[in-house]
Amino acid sequence: MPCWLRLAYILTLFPLLLGFSRYASDDVDPAQGAIWDLRPLFPNNTAWDREREQVEAALPGFATLKGTLGSDPKALQSALERISDTRQRLRRLGAYAHLKADEDTTVEENQARVQLITGLQARFDESTSFLRPEILALGRERIESFERANPELRRHQRPVELILRKQAHTLTSEAESVVAASRALRLQPVSIHDTFMYADMPWPSVQTDNKQVRLDSETYYDTLTNPDREVRRKAFEAFTSTLTSYQRTLGAVLAAYLSGATFEAKVRHYPSSLALLLADDAMPESPFHTLLAETDKGLPAIHRYIQVRRRMLHVDQLHLYDLYVPLVPDSHRYHLEQAEDMILKALTPLGAQYVQALSDGFHGHSMHAIAHNGKAPGAYTNDDAYGVQPYVLTTFSGSFDSVSAVAHEWGHAMHSRLAQTSQPFETSDYSPFIGDAPSLTNEMLLSDYGIAQAKNRSEKIVALSQAIDLLRGSYFNVALYAEFELAAHEASDRGEPLTGGRFSEMYCGLVKHFYGGNGDLFKVDDSACSLWANVGPLYLDFYIYKYMTATSAAAYFVEGLEKNDTVLRARYFELLKSGGSEDPYLLLKRAGFDPASASSYQPMIRRLERLVDQLEAVLAQPE
Repeated sequence: MPCWLRLAYILTLFPLLLGFSRYASDDVDPAQGAIWDLRPLFPNNTAWDREREQVEAALPGFATLKGTLGSDPKALQSALERISDTRQRLRRLGAYAHLKADEDTTVEENQARVQLITGLQARFDESTSFLRPEILALGRERIESFERANPELRRHQRPVELILRKQAHTLTSEAESVVAASRALRLQPVSIHDTFMYADMPWPSVQTDNKQVRLDSETYYDTLTNPDREVRRKAFEAFTSTLTSYQRTLGAVLAAYLSGATFEAKVRHYPSSLALLLADDAMPESPFHTLLAETDKGLPAIHRYIQVRRRMLHVDQLHLYDLYVPLVPDSHRYHLEQAEDMILKALTPLGAQYVQALSDGFHGHSMHAIAHNGKAPGAYTNDDAYGVQPYVLTTFSGSFDSVSAVAHEWGHAMHSRLAQTSQPFETSDYSPFIGDAPSLTNEMLLSDYGIAQAKNRSEKIVALSQAIDLLRGSYFNVALYAEFELAAHEASDRGEPLTGGRFSEMYCGLVKHFYGGNGDLFKVDDSACSLWANVGPLYLDFYIYKYMTATSAAAYFVEGLEKNDTVLRARYFELLKSGGSEDPYLLLKRAGFDPASASSYQPMIRRLERLVDQLEAVLAQPE
């Protein structure tokens, strides 16, 4: 999955709500001069147009390959190379088109370019649709004999294996056509959800800081950092009450989406929707249950942190809308150069070679960090152009949040760079089960550096809160969503009736369990039960679980890196260089992180407990 798409979704789910902002003088743009140079992709739009036309002209030629793959080993190699090389050219075209479009969304020519490449990609897929059935028809035995006879086929061994392994779940040609046609129907609930939530939902407005703010999925989170508790309460109640008013509709949409996976799992003879949706990565089902069980063991530390928040906010009973407000005000503001220097120092446990390569990347004109009208929101890394330094989009505001976002995105960029310099194009893409490990490794190392550099009690509280909220926001809160998603799919597989009210009941039980409500100290308001409707990545087929696995691996690696474990560091870089050359389970296990082992998740629990211990100790000190 391309990084730009993966990160666009993940930032929707996990906004950087760390509870504080660092602002001071605004007289200088904190990201002045930070803009990318797309000429390494194409020198200009004319060159892009010329390449697109050449690729389009080549598509009819794929028809001559149909029916020839089994002729001999050389014929198979030739066909695979033509298809792969064209796919690589399309990815480069797509990278340029999407980056130009997001650079300035107001330029119609940029948007038209995206439409052109989207259509061209669809025609390429149609032109090469014979590949999968012909590979399956040849069968494993004949394919392996071809590979022995022609060593040059080794470059394509992995993608061919990913087709062959689904032989047992491949239907007759007629049935496959029916399933393929149904996929368009399966995607309709996603379109309906997004259109309703982001375009048609009648979101309410609230008064905050002497102005009316219309709440939506983004501005709602911003209000939760407001120091005025009454503003937070009103925003929370208005937002969640609106979701509750439409939970019947949103529940029907989610139920329809879940039924699509249930249908395909049954017709393809998978034991569950989970098994179907993990098949591409060949990840066993059991690690998911292990992850959730071990995460549950970390909840006492979360509950301790919640009580710290309650005491510091001077409230008798904490509510969900109190979880993001800053514990201590902080006015520090960074410039981009300062942020980059801070990141480089924080990442010294990764070794001098990595730090130097990252420094070179910072100076390579491959990041767009300035704010301007028309720029696309969010943050992502685009690594689609094989062999070209990945491009990073973010909007640097000067807050510590934006420093952490830079560290995160460059974790992706460096991962892709290492994979692409070590792997051929065909095996350079890495699985989401691994994808966020280097990004969260970078963020955790940055958090620990900030804690170590804190000069006084207030700075230490800020840094510790940031480090804890990173874990809470990118792991423990996410576990709640992951468990809800699994329960929803399992209920669908069992054929249970699923409504908005049923989803709210399921979600509310999990929220109370995760946060220790409804006791005397923490209250889960009834309207909070509908917040499942605002979790967009529920429509991403267990992406949340994959993200959590990568985050768990990051905590494992950080623990060893900070102990200067050179053997672990070598395994870490071997993992990043491996790209998608093997199944993610095997790659992670070889690096020392076994997703099926309960002990692999203990570093995350230990990290959380250590940070909460430190925060409690600092708070016990006199001011």
